[in-house]
Amino acid sequence: MMNYDGINMITCGSENCYVIRGKDGDILIDTGSTRYREEIGVWLDNYNIRLIFLTHGHNDHIGNAAYFAKRFDADIAMSAYDTALARDNKIHKLYRTGARGFVIMAASKMTFLSRSESFETNIFLEDGLPVGDICGIDDCVAVRLDGHTKGSFGVLHGKDLYLGDAAMNFVAPSFPAICESPKAARESLDLIRELKPERVFFGHGSPVMGDSHAYEKMFNKTIF
Repeated sequence: MMNYDGINMITCGSENCYVIRGKDGDILIDTGSTRYREEIGVWLDNYNIRLIFLTHGHNDHIGNAAYFAKRFDADIAMSAYDTALARDNKIHKLYRTGARGFVIMAASKMTFLSRSESFETNIFLEDGLPVGDICGIDDCVAVRLDGHTKGSFGVLHGKDLYLGDAAMNFVAPSFPAICESPKAARESLDLIRELKPERVFFGHGSPVMGDSHAYEKMFNKTIF
């Protein structure tokens, strides 16, 4: 568990989950894969999880959604498009982007072949949806960031952007190594530039943060 100036980040292996704290409860962003369930659960017992926000339907992000939703009596929010993907990660074609894509695809093969426990999506995400309202969190909205999957969403909380796998930071911040739509992924990165977040939190890799130009540093280091 790491705390970045009020940011609660749970890292297991290469996977990151986040908690945004609110007056009336807390939001869990992504749930990790099942093999890390106990480690993640130990940390989540410190919170009052009322909403589980799933950035997209891949198993390393939704693996514990059903379990934690039941454990904390929490609602689940995800895009309608990715609900089918959550049931079967193999239904949509993925494109590799660059040499790193071959490595990530090979490493993710078993994850995509596995099946996560089914769950009910209570809230279907739309761009601009105020997802923080249920927890008494101001200035917290869903942001459509499709490309990695066509139903990918992030969370913008003030100037903090939690972007799932819309970009990745394994070695340096980069274009998503695998995606359903490279064109849409590029458009989502353009949107991130327009949002000008001060801190960027990835589904995989360390945050980019520290000053008001963090988003520029992220993209200046990136070759698309």
